[in-house]
Amino acid sequence: MKRFLSHNRYKLSDRERENIWYGIRRELTPDGRPRRISMRSLRPALAGVATVAALTVLGVWWIDSNQQDRLPTAHPGLLAEAPETRSFEGKAPGTEALDEFDVAAVEPETEKARQGAPEKSPAEKTTMLKMAVSPAPAGISLSGRILDQETGEGLAYANVLIRGTTRGVAADSSGIFRLDHLQPGQDITLVIMMLGYAPFEQAVTVPAEGPLEYAFNLEPVIVETLQAFDVAGASYMVEIKGAVKEHRVSSGEFDKYAIGSVDGALSRDEGAAPGIAATLPPTPAPAEKVRRLAQWGPDGAWDSGSVTGGTKPPNGAQVELMYFDHTGVNPFIATEDDSLSTFAVDVDNASWTMARNYLSRGMLPPKDAIRVEEFVNMFDPGWPRHTDDVFRIHSDGAVSRFGDGYHMLRIGVVGKTVKNEDRKAANLIFVIDISGSMNRENRLGAVKRSLHILLDELGEGDRVGLVVYGSRGEVRLEPTDISRREVIMQAIDGLVSNGSTNVHEGLELAYGLARKYYEPAKVNRLILCSDGVANNGGSTEAEEILSLVRTASDEGITISTIGFGMGNFNDVLMEKLADKGDGNYYYVDRQEEAERIFRENLTGLLQTIAREVKVQVEFDTRVVKRWRLLGYENRDVADRDFRNDAVDAGEVGAGHQVTALYELKLAHPPGGATGSATGEAAREGPAIRVCTVRLRYEAPTHDTARAGQVEEIAQTLLLNQFAGDFASGTVWMRAQTVAAEFAEILRGSYWAKESRLADLVPVADGLAAEMPGDPVVRDLADMIRKAADLQAAE
Repeated sequence: MKRFLSHNRYKLSDRERENIWYGIRRELTPDGRPRRISMRSLRPALAGVATVAALTVLGVWWIDSNQQDRLPTAHPGLLAEAPETRSFEGKAPGTEALDEFDVAAVEPETEKARQGAPEKSPAEKTTMLKMAVSPAPAGISLSGRILDQETGEGLAYANVLIRGTTRGVAADSSGIFRLDHLQPGQDITLVIMMLGYAPFEQAVTVPAEGPLEYAFNLEPVIVETLQAFDVAGASYMVEIKGAVKEHRVSSGEFDKYAIGSVDGALSRDEGAAPGIAATLPPTPAPAEKVRRLAQWGPDGAWDSGSVTGGTKPPNGAQVELMYFDHTGVNPFIATEDDSLSTFAVDVDNASWTMARNYLSRGMLPPKDAIRVEEFVNMFDPGWPRHTDDVFRIHSDGAVSRFGDGYHMLRIGVVGKTVKNEDRKAANLIFVIDISGSMNRENRLGAVKRSLHILLDELGEGDRVGLVVYGSRGEVRLEPTDISRREVIMQAIDGLVSNGSTNVHEGLELAYGLARKYYEPAKVNRLILCSDGVANNGGSTEAEEILSLVRTASDEGITISTIGFGMGNFNDVLMEKLADKGDGNYYYVDRQEEAERIFRENLTGLLQTIAREVKVQVEFDTRVVKRWRLLGYENRDVADRDFRNDAVDAGEVGAGHQVTALYELKLAHPPGGATGSATGEAAREGPAIRVCTVRLRYEAPTHDTARAGQVEEIAQTLLLNQFAGDFASGTVWMRAQTVAAEFAEILRGSYWAKESRLADLVPVADGLAAEMPGDPVVRDLADMIRKAADLQAAE
């Protein structure tokens, strides 16, 4: 009997087997013979069995008549993302017909098949999957199967709900489900949920008669990450645990999500920059950053690595899979060790709008998401504009409010202004991500609204093409003259999201289209609208995609990237694409930001006035003891490469202004606005040189008269240009300095360790009162107040 009960096919636990065996043995006599059982002892048991049977029959009848398919209503907050959907019969918009569906890939695996039974014909397989659906007196039935998007396997016991009702069913062990009693012409929204997979919903109109059958492919998501770790110069493995599966992936596979290389990675204890005092924490060079998973630190504070996600994102809020890359914090450098500071310019400001989005949701942004230069360059620097020279250099300074005994130096590069009516005509290729993730938070809807704004601003000679990518890339519209605006709008408005993210194929098609219609005298540019995630297709590796972009840029086809969405967003890839593609990277968090990018800044977005723009600042060693550049860590250029025109640098659009802030320790601080000094430098009189600023750039390809020509200009900053105190500095300098300090605190800079967000609140409020017409300054004050409240609540 024990042997019979222990057979594997019954799958009983040891405790269950022992309980059953004990129940049997107690009815045996000590010598093993059966005890005599009287009818009196059996009567209560028989009565109980009859009662249970009657109740069961009654319950089944009641459920079938009144309560069939009832489950709790899905929580709206869970319905965020729609993976690829395919229709068996092509009955739902945006789905594929059954003849395009791989039946063999989803056939339930049977015991008979595993034992080598003859394989069924395609017709037999189709018959297995096509469950007969026909009108019944009670209404129409809907059925289908729920599959893993990556493996094609059926997902057992996934939940299928009807949005806004309490109706629903659970799929069977093969992932097959059926909903009955639907009314012809009824509009319903199906909600599919399964632990370990992204929730998905699909709108369906019930036809007058069947069949109505679907297959739903759910996208697996990571729901837990391991603790962070450092890498010391070797390749590594990352273990990712899911709620349903557990597997190990190589660094190469992981990099398709967290873009970047781990070659030559150093631990946190290595790579101190030259000139740092022994008491300061060593900072790895930008190229030697270690890629890490996010974690909670030992002190309970959130420590975000390159990936912010998993079960404990910042402040406990569920914003998963946000990819950022912390490039370190610049140290102070002694001028006797190095008196040159060289960097590529940057006019992006996505980091600012990303932080604003986090704070508007009641969360502090991850430290890795903060780039100081993008906070600074969000503000109007107050420099005078011009329309003649390609560039002009400006500079000023003041006593620093945030470092006792230090001064703040501000260097500005102002590009010439070009009126909208005077800009060059453009050949634009919109490259739109329509993958399932773009359905989250209505990202695709935001893209459509933004492109409508852009279309309203385009004029004579402009042409627009449209390429989309989900699981596959597709050309939706050949470059079309803006005079056919309605045709372009219809192509944009007809976009729906589904599938995975084959960005490589989408970019290949877009560049092919741009080359076909290329005109040297026009601006030839791609505008990529996406959440930046690449997880399918010919290549998801950063270097192959970036190589594609770099090659096209050298041919005169540039790219600007516009980011949308919170959660499942790759900031790293979006920034690198714009960097290698000689364009700009923006992030849209609200309608006003779309207006600013596509209407107010349209000419700057489209028309580049210079490429490979580099700045080199040479400090006078007699006047400046040490210096530190705030931000631009990922734009560092070797001093020796300033005049090496083969080195990739930054790009500047028409009317763009670039600001760089330096903290300086002066050997002999000026005694006021007029300036005074002692020692050797004082013998030069009041015109004491602090530094010389040099700017080098190359004319863009669409500037047919000067294409490829390289020019260099220079400007000297004198000591008497420094204001005597912080309050005496210009309001624009003070606003940019406060923004820089705000960013330094948010990213956990060592140099801001004594600063508190609460101390910035009155300063920012004062600036907002002083500049009531500047919406960015108002945003600064609002963001600092929100961040201070969140920091106080930790």
